[in-house]
Amino acid sequence: MVTGPLIAVWLVALGVLSLGIQKGISKSSDILMPVLVVMFVALVVYSLFLPGAEKGLNALFTPDWSKLSNPSVWIAAYGQIFFSLSICFGIMITYASYLKKDSDLTGSGLVVGFANSSFEVLAGIGVFAALGFIAAAQGVEVSEVAKGGIGLAFFAFPTIINKAPFGEVLGVLFFGSLTFAALTSFISVIEVIISAIQDKLRLRRAKATFIVGLPMMVVSVILFGTTTGLPMLDVLDKFVNYFGIVAVAFVSLIVIVANEKLGLLGKHLNESSSFKVGFLWRLCIVITTGILAFMLLSEGAKVFTEGYEGYPSWFVNTFGWGMAILLVVVSFILSRLKWKNEENLNLEEKGE
Repeated sequence: MVTGPLIAVWLVALGVLSLGIQKGISKSSDILMPVLVVMFVALVVYSLFLPGAEKGLNALFTPDWSKLSNPSVWIAAYGQIFFSLSICFGIMITYASYLKKDSDLTGSGLVVGFANSSFEVLAGIGVFAALGFIAAAQGVEVSEVAKGGIGLAFFAFPTIINKAPFGEVLGVLFFGSLTFAALTSFISVIEVIISAIQDKLRLRRAKATFIVGLPMMVVSVILFGTTTGLPMLDVLDKFVNYFGIVAVAFVSLIVIVANEKLGLLGKHLNESSSFKVGFLWRLCIVITTGILAFMLLSEGAKVFTEGYEGYPSWFVNTFGWGMAILLVVVSFILSRLKWKNEENLNLEEKGE
């Protein structure tokens, strides 16, 4: 049963979030992030000494250039980088609102981007070294055991843990790292909603946390705490974290470009940043907008006509397309809610 652990994670996250930025999120990150790094470095070092590790590393670092012509690969890459950098989740905007006005935006962005990619390469080395071990043990190719996402975490790695020397150590390192990484990401995602509700309705931190968190916890336990939890998670992840992120990015870029705000945004970035943006930055945004449109339409049409992973149509339509549409509707409704003390805010803007 996963219901107990799921509720426990929710309670820990809500407890941290109710304490606020400095006492909650900042202090928890000071503890969780160093522990995560130490555990994952230990996992990588351990994996590199497993028999057959070189087979996995060869699979990781040997490029297959033909894959670049596959739209699914590109949209997965965009979805992955957006998710790992928390782009288009509102997380960047929320955390940026806590910065000082003269903060180095582009410098901070480059540091975050390179640090994130470096850690992903490190994670890939550890994971593929372990996959190389199980592939060598079974006498198959790495591609046959390298199942992405849920399959990798909950099917491939338990097999590795059972067969690897000192597998218990590998299990603690891998699932410990996965838990800490998921918890920090989870806190960041929920912080966006709590911060928005707190600001708009002028609520106290603890009250906003539990008004938002408790209903979400109940829905989460109902959807994911049962035997259909993994298929449900798979479908929601595809349509929210896969299509959803790319769609939000595309619409955001269209709105910015169509309203001729790109120059204004660049000027704002350059005011207090060490790394100045210019023509190349604008060109990348325009090109990215076109690529996102093509990938979103082609991949969306494929899933719409062929279905997804063999799941029943009613299941995909309800919890896939249905959830995506519901999120748009709910977001629109929440955006139309009036700010508390909105009249006072308008008077302040007019200088009255």
